[in-house]
Amino acid sequence: MRSHFEKQINFSVYSLGIERLLSLREQFFVKLYFKFIKIKKFFGKIRQMKSLLITGSTGFVGRYVVALALKRGYQLHLPVRKPSKAEALFGSKVKAYKVQDFSNEDELRELLKEINPKYVIHLIGIIQEEKSKGLTFEKVHYEYSKVLYRVLMDFQIEKVAHMSALGVDERAPSKYHKTKLMAENELIKSGLPHVILRPSFILGPDQLLFMKLKPLIKQAPFLVFPDIKNYLFQPVDVRDVAECFLNGLEYADNQIFDLCGSRKVTLGTIVKDYAQNRGKRVILLSAPKSLIKIAASEQYKMMWRNNTCEYSDNSKSILEILGREPISYEESIKWSASQ
Repeated sequence: MRSHFEKQINFSVYSLGIERLLSLREQFFVKLYFKFIKIKKFFGKIRQMKSLLITGSTGFVGRYVVALALKRGYQLHLPVRKPSKAEALFGSKVKAYKVQDFSNEDELRELLKEINPKYVIHLIGIIQEEKSKGLTFEKVHYEYSKVLYRVLMDFQIEKVAHMSALGVDERAPSKYHKTKLMAENELIKSGLPHVILRPSFILGPDQLLFMKLKPLIKQAPFLVFPDIKNYLFQPVDVRDVAECFLNGLEYADNQIFDLCGSRKVTLGTIVKDYAQNRGKRVILLSAPKSLIKIAASEQYKMMWRNNTCEYSDNSKSILEILGREPISYEESIKWSASQ
């Protein structure tokens, strides 16, 4: 029984009655050419199967997600406002697309028609509003997500991995958490296969807090930092977060995961440990949470309960999606300070 490939060769060469005009060597190269076409089509299908769209790719977490996705063989498509930034970070290994407005449904739809992704990781988010630039929690967290998931419903998406935040709850008083929850609900309502990841404070060299501390540590012989007592984080390493996102693309069910590390610590302790690992001393001054309320009311509302993994009854732990114990707090803070 001849294969389809053999039949194709016969049609292309022999059935045309020209086989006698070709030398054995020429016939070999004709067969080799069709073999090449077949292999090219095969790997084209493989690449399409592994086609991954990542939003927020040039951010703190996004850079680690992209690096790990490349190692796992995904074909990456990065919608960004500044393609030059993505190209400077990742080179020719990825394809960057300029997006003017992530809330423009028509613009996103045209882009997705071109990419036709099988998997999506949605990381876009902000920790503070910039109203002068039109960057509010409602626009960035909710509207961007709502438009993206509405458009994705018209495509054959295998899995969406969505970045949310620990502390998301119907009772949460902050706009930050409320809009994160609204985005989660849009994804669930869409019917798209998904995982939702809710990390605590994320440790890594490019963590915004650490980036702000670096010049202060260089200039001052020691730091004085207000330590908000009785408010705890459960920090998680950015490398673990990236691995959870990639593992999430292969997770069978729709599920929410809380991502926490090995220790519960105050923000002051994080700052102290970071500075000490860079050879600097920190003096912590005990301060009430109400101090934050005066200085930054939205941040105060975000501290409505500890940022630790013990409250949600509809989510699973990091162990379920990571498949191992997370990187220890001590190792992570040391690595964060070493860069």
